Amino acid sequence: MKRLYAGIATLILLVGAFILPSVASAASAPNTASPQNVAAANWSQWSQVPGNGATYSALTTTNYANKLYVFARGTDNKIYVNSYNVRTGKWSLWSEVPGNGRTYSALATTNYGDSLYLFARGTDNKIYVNSFNSRTGNWSLWSQVPGNGRTYVGLATTNYAGTLYVFARGTDNKIYVNSFNSHTGNWSLWSQVPGNGATYSRLAATNYAGRLYLFARGTDNKISVNSYNNDTGKWSLWSVVPGNGVTYSALGTTTFEGQLYLFARGTDNKIYVNSYNSSIGKWSLWSEVPGHGLTYVGLAATNYGDNQYLFARGTDNKIYVNVLHN
Repeated sequence: MKRLYAGIATLILLVGAFILPSVASAASAPNTASPQNVAAANWSQWSQVPGNGATYSALTTTNYANKLYVFARGTDNKIYVNSYNVRTGKWSLWSEVPGNGRTYSALATTNYGDSLYLFARGTDNKIYVNSFNSRTGNWSLWSQVPGNGRTYVGLATTNYAGTLYVFARGTDNKIYVNSFNSHTGNWSLWSQVPGNGATYSRLAATNYAGRLYLFARGTDNKISVNSYNNDTGKWSLWSVVPGNGVTYSALGTTTFEGQLYLFARGTDNKIYVNSYNSSIGKWSLWSEVPGHGLTYVGLAATNYGDNQYLFARGTDNKIYVNVLHN
């Protein structure tokens, strides 16, 4: 990763009480639960991720090679990783991702093929990728994503229908996509996502029920979705997610137990969830994630083992996790 400035501190612990942190507003309170909402008893409540890490940005997470990986921008702008092994019940604690990368924004990660891919905005606003192969134990080190893209915020990525997709807010606030096919070894280069959407924040993406789902905070702060069907080659175009949610931050999304979960910071800084069940075609509408968390940035979630893991930067800048048990 070129021209990335040196930081001044390692991932450090900042002083402050954790007032755990939503896209439903305090003014327009989230709609109350439907039968799809998960009982509070199924959540572990919030606890600090071991390793005393701190960050000024949202986290990113994925499961890969039988481990749960969490990535963070350190308070020195270096890029760190912490992994969890459910078989041992232990965290690796935080260490710097090889490659000497720096960023001012949240990261994005997913597994694709036999590797883990990590994407970052460089301090030159270019978009970079670093990949890890568990069989060799090696990182590829940072290189620029082809297409000469630029962004001022973090990225979103997911794998879908045999292709790796990366999404970015352009410097014009429009929404762009670049995709990589490992069979051809080629990138599609950057193009605008159909629907003429615009955002001020990082996007969120996942695949669910045969579609790729892309979520964005609109410039009106409402929460919108656009989905892509590989069979038809068409996007649904942007529509507001049911529930009248509003946010000032990026979103987080994952799939778990046959449903799609969408997480957001509300305008009251609480953390909210809305879930979609494709079998009945309905959203649960927004409800607060149990644990009374607060945050100033977006969320990150993934499923691992039999559980769903939700990560948040606390208002004290420490890193927290809440687990939804099967």
